[in-house]
Amino acid sequence: MFSFTGEFIVFLRRKHSEVISIIRALISRNQVEISGGGFYNPVLPLLYPVDRNGQIDMLSSELRQNFGVRPRGISIFADCWDASLVTCLKTCGIEYVLLESSIIPKEKRRFLPVIMSELGKSVEIIPYYDSLKPSPEETPEAFAERVKNDVEKVIRKESQFQPASPRIINIQLSTGELAALLETKWFDRLCDSLNSGGITGLTFATNTVYRKMSGTRIPCYVPAGVNASIAKWIDRPYNEASPKNRQFTVYDFMEAYPSSRALYSRILYVSMLVNQYKNDRMRKRAAREKLWAAQNGNGLLCTENGAFSNSASRQQSYKYLMEAEKILREDSEFEETVTAFDYNGDGLNEYVCRMQNYFSCISLSGGSIQELDVLKNTGNYADNLSRVSEYDSCSDGYFRGIFVDHLFTPQQFERYSCGNVAGDGIFSRIVYSELKFNRTRHDIQLSAEAFWGKQKIYLKKRYTINSTGMNVQYILRNESDRKFSAKFVVESNFAHTNFRDDSVSYYNLEVIDNENIVSPETDRPLELSPGAFENVSLVRLTDVENGISFSFEPNESCGYRFMPLVFRRPDFKAEHIIPVSLTFVSSLFWNIEIDAGMETEKTINFAVSAVKKDRRSNRKSVL
Repeated sequence: MFSFTGEFIVFLRRKHSEVISIIRALISRNQVEISGGGFYNPVLPLLYPVDRNGQIDMLSSELRQNFGVRPRGISIFADCWDASLVTCLKTCGIEYVLLESSIIPKEKRRFLPVIMSELGKSVEIIPYYDSLKPSPEETPEAFAERVKNDVEKVIRKESQFQPASPRIINIQLSTGELAALLETKWFDRLCDSLNSGGITGLTFATNTVYRKMSGTRIPCYVPAGVNASIAKWIDRPYNEASPKNRQFTVYDFMEAYPSSRALYSRILYVSMLVNQYKNDRMRKRAAREKLWAAQNGNGLLCTENGAFSNSASRQQSYKYLMEAEKILREDSEFEETVTAFDYNGDGLNEYVCRMQNYFSCISLSGGSIQELDVLKNTGNYADNLSRVSEYDSCSDGYFRGIFVDHLFTPQQFERYSCGNVAGDGIFSRIVYSELKFNRTRHDIQLSAEAFWGKQKIYLKKRYTINSTGMNVQYILRNESDRKFSAKFVVESNFAHTNFRDDSVSYYNLEVIDNENIVSPETDRPLELSPGAFENVSLVRLTDVENGISFSFEPNESCGYRFMPLVFRRPDFKAEHIIPVSLTFVSSLFWNIEIDAGMETEKTINFAVSAVKKDRRSNRKSVL
């Protein structure tokens, strides 16, 4: 059985039509079967029913047009299963689904198909067994003996009547695994052994042929689950651990990895916009196709290289989502809005800003911006990871968003400036409270209280949102009975939206320091050390590849620190630690001294704008 995504079939049709012809001939001789699925290989349980059904029908139609048959079975991305899929699959005419055996309850793994019912509808589940995969070093005879031993062991344990139906063993091979077996001519040796009688008791057939000659099904309720290669990374984030006495699901993965959860929240929001749109059927169809492309599982869960090396795929999903929203916005005169609701399902309200040039989400957790998508389709600039000690030498302990607030002692600030762990930062780990929200004036006022030793410090943070950026005002009040001194740091983290560890085109930094324009060298971010300025009145950071500039203009001169952070994570086999993401840390800071009962005010004007390339240089001029 072959399993292809819709995008790959389109590629074959346009570039290698001979492959289509070969597979079509194999299908006509009942030698090969094609499985269905979602066109863009989505994580089906996470989608609304209209998107699930649409993606499955879209791939089924593509398969029928190219191979002349509709799929009877389906393969699911990363085996992300949920009981709600039963109704969906029956609606789409799917008769059976392939799932990894670890998702099936242990007592039901009898090398027979499982049948599951939900709300009066049933679908067959045929398990495949990763533990039975052959290796190029293993002889076909040893492989056959191992398979027969496992089947006989299961049969001996059965206390009920043993069905006369033959047992079925499905084995799923990746492209790399299949290539390794073909290279050693393993399948040729298998066929020779079968023909010569060296292997007996084994026959080969497609799933459809097997289902016709087998009448036995094992009734079973299969709970939600996910492929074991994903599940082992859920219990301890970024650490491999075999699940014990618990079946992990894709929902558990979302809770373990905030970057995946953030993308999922954005997908749900855009899906709501698309599904509620009524004006133009063709425009809705175009927006929905971009939405479906964004639902690809490589962005939400993993790629072939691992569960954490999907930064590029995740950013591509954000770009598709922004394109979908742009298509809907172009229908009529767009009206800017700032709304408050539980955007990411954490039980707290977030502030969603749909502005002319960008989309952003401000969270009460840390009071920072946790999503920033520019309308130019450049990705999410707030898609940052946080350091973990196992792979980045230290742990941050807070979300690296935009406008994250810290209070440090001079000693802590020195460590912070060098990129080291610098204490708790206080406000970066606090859940802010809403003081006032005016959706008409696009005004958000938050507050937080913290103790600096025994001194109580009150912070009022006010966002005033506009079309090209926002104004952020801070009021720090000393509510203790003695003088307060500290370093107040406003940290903004910008994710590299086109990160590739082999070739990185980076941000261009320009600073007005002591009334002089200074441009530090940032062309080699993987080799860049932390930098500092002490009397800054303007900072502009330009995404050179995408032509987007971010400027910070404080109401009074301040210090400035910048540094790149490269995040490293393990690959799927936990054999290598590889760079997976890059963030540019841009921090404004002030030395503050506040007498008892007094307060101080700081304001930053933040702007997002497009820039033009300077023809005289490869760099981009923004000042």
